[in-house]
Amino acid sequence: MIRLGLCFFFFVVFSSFAAEQTRLPLNDYFAETWNTRSGLPHNSINSVVQTNDGYIWIATWEGLARFNGREFKLFTRTEITGLPDSGLRSLAPQADGGLYIVGARGGISHLYQGQWHAKPNATVMVNHVLKTPSDETWLALEGQGVVYREFDSAPDTAILENLSAYRLIADKAGMIWAATSKGLYQINNKTARLITPDSGLPQSPIYTLYLTRQGELIVGSEQGAWKQVNNRFVSIHAQLKDEAISSILQDDHDDLWFGTINKGVFRLSPLGLEQLDADAGLPANRILSLLQDRENSIWVGTNGGLYRLREAAFSTWTTKRGLTGDYVRTVLSHSDGSLWVGGSLGLNRIEDNKVNTFPAAYGNDPLSVLSLAEDAQGHIWLGTYTSGLMKIINGKAYPVLDRKNGLASNEVRALLFDSAGRLWVGTAAGLTRIDVDGSLKQFSSVDGLPGDFIIALSEDNYGNVWIGTGVGVAFFSPSLEKFTAKVFPAHFDAAYAFGFYAESEYIWMATDRGLVRCHIPTGEMSILGREQGLPVDKLFQVVAQGDSFWLSSNRGVIQVNQQQVKQRLAQLAQNNALPIQYQLYDEGDGMLSAQANGGSNPAAVLHKDGSIWIATAQGASTIVPERLKQATKKTLPTIIEAMYVDGKMTPLVQQDEEIILPLGVSRLSFHYAGLSFIMPHRLNYQTQLAGYNNVWVNRNQLSITEYTNLPPGKYTFKVRSGYPNGQWQDNDKTLTFVIQSYFWQKNTFKIMVFIALLALVYGLYRYRLYHYKKIEIELIKRVEQQTNDLQQQTDAFAHQATHDQLTDLPNRRAFDCWLADNFADFKQHDSPLAIAIMDIDHFKRINDGWSHIVGDRVICVVAHILGELNESDDSQVARWGGEEFTLLFPHKTAQQAAQLCEELRVQIANYDFSNIASGLSVTVSFGVADSLAVNDYDRLLAQADQALYQAKSNGRNRVEINKI
Repeated sequence: MIRLGLCFFFFVVFSSFAAEQTRLPLNDYFAETWNTRSGLPHNSINSVVQTNDGYIWIATWEGLARFNGREFKLFTRTEITGLPDSGLRSLAPQADGGLYIVGARGGISHLYQGQWHAKPNATVMVNHVLKTPSDETWLALEGQGVVYREFDSAPDTAILENLSAYRLIADKAGMIWAATSKGLYQINNKTARLITPDSGLPQSPIYTLYLTRQGELIVGSEQGAWKQVNNRFVSIHAQLKDEAISSILQDDHDDLWFGTINKGVFRLSPLGLEQLDADAGLPANRILSLLQDRENSIWVGTNGGLYRLREAAFSTWTTKRGLTGDYVRTVLSHSDGSLWVGGSLGLNRIEDNKVNTFPAAYGNDPLSVLSLAEDAQGHIWLGTYTSGLMKIINGKAYPVLDRKNGLASNEVRALLFDSAGRLWVGTAAGLTRIDVDGSLKQFSSVDGLPGDFIIALSEDNYGNVWIGTGVGVAFFSPSLEKFTAKVFPAHFDAAYAFGFYAESEYIWMATDRGLVRCHIPTGEMSILGREQGLPVDKLFQVVAQGDSFWLSSNRGVIQVNQQQVKQRLAQLAQNNALPIQYQLYDEGDGMLSAQANGGSNPAAVLHKDGSIWIATAQGASTIVPERLKQATKKTLPTIIEAMYVDGKMTPLVQQDEEIILPLGVSRLSFHYAGLSFIMPHRLNYQTQLAGYNNVWVNRNQLSITEYTNLPPGKYTFKVRSGYPNGQWQDNDKTLTFVIQSYFWQKNTFKIMVFIALLALVYGLYRYRLYHYKKIEIELIKRVEQQTNDLQQQTDAFAHQATHDQLTDLPNRRAFDCWLADNFADFKQHDSPLAIAIMDIDHFKRINDGWSHIVGDRVICVVAHILGELNESDDSQVARWGGEEFTLLFPHKTAQQAAQLCEELRVQIANYDFSNIASGLSVTVSFGVADSLAVNDYDRLLAQADQALYQAKSNGRNRVEINKI
């Protein structure tokens, strides 16, 4: 789930709301610290300023740092033109957006529109620089007084000598005032006059000067802070008289802040003089600079780091602001506009920013308040932890009902006055109803309640009273005068109902498994919990304000859009339901504790002024949602910080200028920032590259965008920043650049290449056409040749399929096919057909005695002799397999065939096989049969085979005719 928490509070002290904002005690500000571990070059923050573009600049003894809210960019004397040393003493922002930097060894540099301009150095360290409207430059020098230059490069004219000058200021009348080691000087028409003790100012070193918005001059000296009133100086505060004041600031409330040399920071406001020192969180007690930025945060430069104070989105009322205790259990918005706070140590009312306490009428023990309610007459009723039900009368809490006179338990966690004026009292041991006539009725699980531990009560728009317990919920119908249990579906896995919110036909419940909605007429329930996108399961209270639900939990306060919640609940059965968007507020937003309390009612409430109050473990936290919405309208500067070309930084130009990039650029990256310092990591960005894709592309929180392999041309990069859930502001920054092209990338070259390609294509076409017929003829010849080759190959394959590879005689397949195809014809025409099966006698001996190679040669010789028979007449000879052969004798009887076989037998027996192997002789045996006495060729083969068997049985080397 996308956690967009802390998103609406970016500006916490809004100028449009300054008059109506609550001024926080100094110790209640939200504080942050940066030092060298955070990226600063040095921990001594000599000066901190903000320039017109929105950047925060920090001067230290080891260089200059520029802060964009995310990171510090460092500048030392190697990057800053005109500085002989990295030690910087002071910064002076100018109305035109420029910035003067001065420091050790007399260095002076001017930053203007991104360019550093060196100014003539002073002879010693420059403590401060002042530019007047007439363009004069005044310098406060260490040990050499004050000099001025008629213009930047003019020679120095000494005004004060033999002293150290620390600060210069020009008042509205054009008078120059100088803070020096020998006191305060007034400079008029280049003539200096020391302000003597006769004016009320003590004769002591003056360290700083400040001109308020009202035009009053304030002087910070070694002996306190002084204000000029009617040409005299009066002490601002007696407690500051012994303090060495090093820096002064007037904030947007017109409160005065004083930085001291060894006592930290003081603030003088209608709340009095408050102090903040190292014991309270400052990095160090030596204060070197003060600043309030555009977002009204207070920046404090110390010799131990940079410190910031800000009023966060939430403000919290605690004992420091008058509450009797910090552990708050319940808050109640009264009809008279006051806010009541009940906690473990008492009851308070907040009205007009003042806190009143209401003690118990009897006894000295503090009240432990669990619940609050207001009756029709505006009286406050409270439920306590150990004292039962009480009522506020004449500023004190009087007991009304406890276990002794009718309550089931003294632990009262929920109170409700229903529309009939009856008071419902939820206790740890059951429910009590006090009717208008004062009679009591007790209810427990016996009467239909799901449990006796009552923690929440509410009335819906139908007049039903809803009861939340630790084991489920029920509602009481006034018309039926009975309780009806509402069982959570098993897959909800919910048990506790901590709080209710009634809306038209629905009742919303904050449970230990999320936000449950129940449709009252039908009883249908749906849930929005962790599985549906919320960050936590356990919710304590539901507050509806505007278009949002505010849900308190023990991990902070969750804000969700009501319409989105309802749409999400309607889509629960769909797999493509969009994730719920939410904002989670916690300690980072000003809550002193993210642990909102539950189990007491009301635990959070919408106040009459639109603010939301939440009971927490460390005070009563409050937030004004409308101010958060207004915050998103605050101007948010966007800056393009750097452009990298193939990994190398390219100097930026002004917005109306173009950057000419070299040939062959392959990768561009742009670094940018939205200059908000409250929560910069939550800002969203959109970019656009005109000339490539003229649409805004969402970058979310990504502050870098890269492009690769862009074609040559002119482009304009645009970036804008915005607050989460806020409208995009018209704050986009642009940067135009041109990628140059090689000569082959230019249009003229491309046109010439295109024409040449056309000519080449035409020539190729003509060449193709010229040779077409020749190629066609060649192709025809090739086809004919390939056809002939294929036919030969087919014939060869057919021959191999029907002939024996060793002897090249027809094989058994060919013999069987011939016999099957022709046997029926011979029988039909009553013509004899004889068949003989021949076997080489003792062929295994030949293989074993001489070798298989000799055996193969013997088979070939026998096959040749038999083949000669095939050539002499129409007989057919085939190798039957191994050393066996078959012979077909068409139109011959068995006796005729036997005669031929006898001739073959004799020829083979007489053949000289000595050329194959010495001493080798070969004989064969024949079995002969004919078709006269058989009706199928299988039988004919069987008879020939039987005759061969007889030949072998009778001694081999003979011809036998089947006698059957």
